[in-house]
Amino acid sequence: MSAIQMRIHMTEWKMNASKMFQNATKFLEAYHVVLQPICKESGLPPMAVDILLFFSNNPDRDTARDVCQCRGWKPGIVSVHIERLVNEGLLERQEVPGDRRKNRLVCTDKAQPLIRRARVLQKGFAEKLMSGLRQEQIAEFRNCLSVIDRNITEIRENGISAGETEGEETC
Repeated sequence: MSAIQMRIHMTEWKMNASKMFQNATKFLEAYHVVLQPICKESGLPPMAVDILLFFSNNPDRDTARDVCQCRGWKPGIVSVHIERLVNEGLLERQEVPGDRRKNRLVCTDKAQPLIRRARVLQKGFAEKLMSGLRQEQIAEFRNCLSVIDRNITEIRENGISAGETEGEETC
């Protein structure tokens, strides 16, 4: 690849990376707009509802650390929202046997009606995101996301070398 081609390639990538970050931000903003009816009804901010749904939808990921790792949120902010959810009786702290410093966070019975209504909104959000796409396009999109996810994991674990930036793109 010539120096000019490399500069063009890098400029295209920067535009694509920039667009990816913009879409990630817009995705979260749109998701929080969809959650607004639940937020108004419950008096909870979108992030608190999102945290509650995280624990409900991911019972194997049941600590504040899990939320922070999966969502990329700061522990202090997550802690404030978890405290509110606990105080409102929507989340319960349970000690982890053998590690008194660690608490599992479990959705309470009181949280279940709110969770059911929020899941309906989540489903509508997912359906709206995919509206206008054929099933084969959705399948290919999921395949691309799977490849990207594997690549992200590899980059996080190993970084990349200069030689890896050349060549054909998979998706």
